[in-house]
Amino acid sequence: MLLARIVTSFGKILFASLITGTVLAALGITTDDIFPGAKPFLDQMTDMLELALNWLIIWSIPNILVGAIVIIPIWIILVAFGPKGK
Repeated sequence: MLLARIVTSFGKILFASLITGTVLAALGITTDDIFPGAKPFLDQMTDMLELALNWLIIWSIPNILVGAIVIIPIWIILVAFGPKGK
């Protein structure tokens, strides 16, 4: 229950931040206007996030494919020969 509330709150914060950022970008307000010294920090954070996402994708895709090679035939067999529902 607590985890669900935390995830929901985090999602709301992300959504509100996205909307606020979109409005500020439409008004021509950038990060440099709000925090002039934050550019190097934000560039570094963006680079680190990109590296983390690339690593996650590079790691997960082969593992998903290998798992699917095992799971899909088992699922097909269970669907074909398993108990029939009403």
